[in-house]
Amino acid sequence: MSSPGIVQGMQQGMVATPAMQLAMRALQANQTELQELIAEALSANPTLEEARPSEPDAAEEPSGTYYHRESGIETFCTQQSLAEHLEEQIRRSGLPPKQESAALTLIPWLDRHGYFAEPLAVVQQETGLPDKQFEQARHILCDLEPAGVGAQDLQESLILQLKRLGEHRGLPMRILQHHWQDLVKHRYAHIANALDIDEEAAELAARRIARLNPDPGSGFSRTEHHIITPDICIEADGNELKISLTREGSPQLVLSAEYRELMAQHADNPEVRQFLSRCFREGRDFIRALQDRQTTLLLVAKAIAKRQKNYFLNGNAPLAPMKMEDIAADTRLHVSTISRAVRGKYIKSLRGVTELRALFTTAVSAETSGEISADAAKQRIRQLIEQEDPTRPLSDARIESLLQAENIFLARRTIAKYREQLKILPASLRKGR
Repeated sequence: MSSPGIVQGMQQGMVATPAMQLAMRALQANQTELQELIAEALSANPTLEEARPSEPDAAEEPSGTYYHRESGIETFCTQQSLAEHLEEQIRRSGLPPKQESAALTLIPWLDRHGYFAEPLAVVQQETGLPDKQFEQARHILCDLEPAGVGAQDLQESLILQLKRLGEHRGLPMRILQHHWQDLVKHRYAHIANALDIDEEAAELAARRIARLNPDPGSGFSRTEHHIITPDICIEADGNELKISLTREGSPQLVLSAEYRELMAQHADNPEVRQFLSRCFREGRDFIRALQDRQTTLLLVAKAIAKRQKNYFLNGNAPLAPMKMEDIAADTRLHVSTISRAVRGKYIKSLRGVTELRALFTTAVSAETSGEISADAAKQRIRQLIEQEDPTRPLSDARIESLLQAENIFLARRTIAKYREQLKILPASLRKGR
């Protein structure tokens, strides 16, 4: 069976042994990285080989769900993603292991544009990184290409881009840092008065800012290069959910019987015996690391499915509030283990194929029901706007009032943020559509 010591060590933050490091690396790997990891192990270790269909696993590999292979799995082709591009830079940067690990931990929290999808306080809490380590990791992200990634929002992204260009003290930087709302609303006269410059200079600075890239992730598509295969399948079985793991394309590994015989034949040769003993030990650790990956993924998938049961059974239901901390508590795993487990993993259900990370959503205050998810709040905002009078579109302030009447309390800036995420224009641009 899979070694509980490796998983337990991941939970308790013990000093990581080589076997534990391997287990964590396997857990964090997405499907593409897992294939590379397996190919590397097969190439480097002669005692590892692919199992034949009828061959039992020498390391007592658990059968059944952990290595369930399902035909007809839906796949998607994508060229190198922004996340992969950032990971590649970090791994090549020669950072100390702790800094590299912390920076890699933050990447899944970036959205497709390169911005953090959640407030930094939430990201730090969910990742469990100490203040100093978190700031160092974010600074590393902000120094990567393309310029502007790792920002909290558009304003900070543009500031990062100007800094990268060496324009630290010019007029565009002053406007970005101190007159953002005036810039967004094209109030150049206000900017000119505040900075004691003429309006034409303010407009020229705004044009300079407009040449920056509002979407640093735009050069990295979500379509072509490697195949994404869902790691988890969730199917409805009446009013219950059936959860299984896929391992499409990943071979089942065993320890070589041939090399066992070879070691027995060279029992009197200490060098050969020592070499093969090390290979067998490392091979066994690798097989167990793969087992632990599947065991942990299944545990996490079941916990997620339990909390999101209504979402998976009902095609119109919003996500329930759910944080990585909640799943950590349900599974008795550390939040960093949950973060590794969901990184780059996909789930197939009646709702389509979804990245696991997208199933986590923060809670919004709602007096009548305690709390609702941000996903549910977005859905309600969409409904209100779809029902509005086109000649009198709802402003964010009006939406705020309507939500408050339903005992849902969102700040106006949050409503604007959610509306932008829904790709809905502001009221002034929706009139008469």
